[in-house]
Amino acid sequence: MSVEVNTAATENSPPMASASASSSVVTLNVGGELFQTTAATLSRAGGSSPLASLGPSPPDAPHFLDGDPRLFAASLSFLRSGRLASHPPSPALLAEARHFSLDGLLLASLSPASAFSPLSLRPTALLLLTGRVAPSAVAIPLSPHAASLVAAHGGVVTSFNAALASRTSVLTPLPTIDSLVAVSPALALAGARDFPGVQLCRFPGDAPATASDALYWPDSPSSVLSMAASEPASHWLFASFESARRNSSAVVAFDLNSLSPVVEIGRKEVFGADVEAAIPPTKLGWLAGHSLLLAAGSHSGPAGMVGDIRLWDVRASSTVPLWGVREKDDCFADVAASDSLSALFKVGAASGEVFMADLRRLSGDGTSVDPWVCIGDGQRAGAATASRRKDGNGCRIECYRSWVFVARGAYAEVWTQVEITSEPGEKKVMRRNWVGNGPSMVTADGEEMDKIVSWAFGGGRMALARVDKRSVEVWDSASGTISGE
Repeated sequence: MSVEVNTAATENSPPMASASASSSVVTLNVGGELFQTTAATLSRAGGSSPLASLGPSPPDAPHFLDGDPRLFAASLSFLRSGRLASHPPSPALLAEARHFSLDGLLLASLSPASAFSPLSLRPTALLLLTGRVAPSAVAIPLSPHAASLVAAHGGVVTSFNAALASRTSVLTPLPTIDSLVAVSPALALAGARDFPGVQLCRFPGDAPATASDALYWPDSPSSVLSMAASEPASHWLFASFESARRNSSAVVAFDLNSLSPVVEIGRKEVFGADVEAAIPPTKLGWLAGHSLLLAAGSHSGPAGMVGDIRLWDVRASSTVPLWGVREKDDCFADVAASDSLSALFKVGAASGEVFMADLRRLSGDGTSVDPWVCIGDGQRAGAATASRRKDGNGCRIECYRSWVFVARGAYAEVWTQVEITSEPGEKKVMRRNWVGNGPSMVTADGEEMDKIVSWAFGGGRMALARVDKRSVEVWDSASGTISGE
């Protein structure tokens, strides 16, 4: 029988343990192999797990657990650090986690994106933030797995590990963070309007977090309006910059490996008072399967709202978009792109209805043919547009895998694809559902829910921030969707 003793080195134990420290050590015999950790580490498994109830024990009288030592070592490492040594987690590891009844939150952090079930999302955790400022942005790393979660509140960026059991915060030079991207568990990027540069926030795990470096637009230090990043394998980071005088703007593509600027895309200049001629992009998105960059921005003036939507093939041209459209009648309150559905989606600023444009049918400059098909109430959309209402004001839209999420005030809806017809001229059929208990403005304890100001999706989870709430809500798919088979 081989014997392997794993010490809890990540918990900063001194080389010569004191009597009080040794009294908190828990020794485990898992399938014939010995492990040593602390009761504090095991408590992170959750109250439903038998691991959480195990007390200190000497090496000559270890607790016995019937399990696979190799898989248990990975689970124990995750409890200590909140990170997995490799992704994706194997089905065997997920089965082992369920075998030891690790709580639903921990299982969700291990689950792959394929386990995400939008109709099974339920709130599972409320992460309180330090300070008096409510979060302005949340982000989840660009990975099929929700390895961690990052929140910006004021000028502070706080990173939570995958199990949401520990946090690390760093103070940036930014007064208020407007845009946030989590590249990996160890790197987040923050930007702010009216403040130059993209701030790099590093969370190395084994050292203090830092926010000392910044990325700049090479021609002129400028404020950041929006950011988007590709999956790590694609090595792209996009940032929308606007000059301090608001007379020029551009999207700059950075290499995620070197964090150096690669190309400037769609530079615009304002001449005189013609602000609408150079509307800066305030929403960016990357479609990896199509190698296209979505860049959209809008402007509200005396004549109403007008906006531009552009699709860029950054390999072909940095000055001429592959496709573009000028929105006027029912301009978008927000727009998003779905790689899985090969479509663009928008929420009408006037109507509040959801529209879809098939990427396969987009061509030219978008001025001759209206690309949008209303997948909501078309008659209501027409009436709202004609009366110039603002029913879509403040709505948000985001695509995750093959689902489209819309935030309307305090609640969220999800659009799912129910049919795809392959005949020419036919359209995709989408159906609206509600996330959670639907459009109720009141919680179970009778309090009124607050407006959603930011949200993010990753792995099997959704995270969202609400106005004036100094916390982040974490919603996970039901643990029953996580299978070890």
